[in-house]
Amino acid sequence: MNPWEDPRVSAGLERQIPKRRAMLANGARSVGWKVGFGAPASLELMAITAPLLGFLTDATVYGSGDSVDSDGYQRGVVEFEVAVYLAHDLGPGASDQEAAAAIAAVGPSIEVANINLPVGPDEVEGIVAGNIFHTAVVFGQPDMSRAGLDITGMNARVLVDGELVAATDELEAITGRYPTVVRTVADTLAANGLLLRAGDVIITGSVIPPVPAVAGTEYTFALDPLDPISVRIG
Repeated sequence: MNPWEDPRVSAGLERQIPKRRAMLANGARSVGWKVGFGAPASLELMAITAPLLGFLTDATVYGSGDSVDSDGYQRGVVEFEVAVYLAHDLGPGASDQEAAAAIAAVGPSIEVANINLPVGPDEVEGIVAGNIFHTAVVFGQPDMSRAGLDITGMNARVLVDGELVAATDELEAITGRYPTVVRTVADTLAANGLLLRAGDVIITGSVIPPVPAVAGTEYTFALDPLDPISVRIG
């Protein structure tokens, strides 16, 4: 069974996609897509075979240094992700090589999420329907010299209130290979009557385990050698 044929996933997308459609009809602009629960431990925990799919619109895009209001959050987390930018449309059935070739640029991103459901295999439909806990995203400057999904020499550092708390040079260690993530997004969209389009951005999952979102705290993500970005939780 393909990942998108999992009845929990397909039922969640049947509820999620109309919400996206309604947001676009009300004036939001599509930005792209997100994946979640792609780490090996998360795949096992959720009893899924590929990351779950969510969507991004400009309604939740913040600038670097902005404050995200966490009032009402049940359990906020901050994630530090590689964003990939599509150069051209990518349909279903692409190879990893074709998926990589479709990428025009790579850059940093920070996502803020509100975990408001239990996390487990019985909640997959609800988690997908709720857009995988997404509340906010910050993008850095995309690096056009990394077309073809070139992450050579990139390292990630995460700072909390200016203090280094994590670093890795194995960006795909807990996200899975980025070309596979991209083609899985394309396949899942196609199975639901959508298309991964030129200009879309995909945030590909956190390169380190998510950290708690604490009000009054600043989180910085440096995807070296690119300029760092940050977000403050209000």
